[in-house]
Amino acid sequence: MLRTALAVARRVQGGVDGVVASCRWGLAGVATSGGSGSFSAGCAPSGSVWDGEGALSVTSAAAAAAAPWPVGGISSSQCRGFAHSSRYIRSGSQWEVLRQQGFDVNPCNSRLHPSVTEAGIEPESGEELSVQEAYTPESSCWGCGPAATDGLFLRSYRIPGGLEATVELDEKYCAFPGIINGGVVSGLFDCHGNWTAAIALMDKAALPKPPLTLTYEMLTTFKETTPPNEPLILRSQIVRIKESDAPGSKATVQVDMNLYHSLGGHEKLLASATGIFKKLGALRAL
Repeated sequence: MLRTALAVARRVQGGVDGVVASCRWGLAGVATSGGSGSFSAGCAPSGSVWDGEGALSVTSAAAAAAAPWPVGGISSSQCRGFAHSSRYIRSGSQWEVLRQQGFDVNPCNSRLHPSVTEAGIEPESGEELSVQEAYTPESSCWGCGPAATDGLFLRSYRIPGGLEATVELDEKYCAFPGIINGGVVSGLFDCHGNWTAAIALMDKAALPKPPLTLTYEMLTTFKETTPPNEPLILRSQIVRIKESDAPGSKATVQVDMNLYHSLGGHEKLLASATGIFKKLGALRAL
């Protein structure tokens, strides 16, 4: 009897009431250190801190002013409650709840965003933005930051089941004449894969911002040399999302990616990668 009562209490706590409370979380971004993995701090807007246990706090007035919702803290347990609420409320209804509370649920203005496909909320503008420009316009990440003065300038857009980006790599990134360094190609996969995983988790849980992810592992296969100053196409597809209710466990997303050389109407496969990207448990812009 006691086990039954506790199970019901947990179910209610993670259910409908959790949606409204979770919509009041607030932060501008996360800067992290330590932990079992590593990732580019350039992807994280400054002004708030992840404490390594899933709790967040805003540490500057500038971050508070820039936050798109009321400033406060968010814990990993609250984040799990929000995700679990999708068991009790249809995802389309959650997007509508967020919109009514003032969130811009589709800042990239994509017609493939679930707020459009599931809730019928039309984009506010006809101009589609990359996920980097929509969610982290001030990021200085070398691979994908819109505010970076130098780097790869990756811009990823929604496609069914993943993301697609076009990019040209400067010859200064060549390891040998006419051959781009393999580490630079891996950098493209790293950024693009993390964005794919974060967007997938955001969509699944009906969150206003993508969660923080890091690269857990990635295997890259180079099939052909990558040329400089040529149009390249990078596509990703979500393979699976793995979640667990076990204490301390983190959701992971497996992503497959391919890099092509665009030759008129033909695409030549240059490299492929499979990565597993892990959610850290904190709601934030990447």
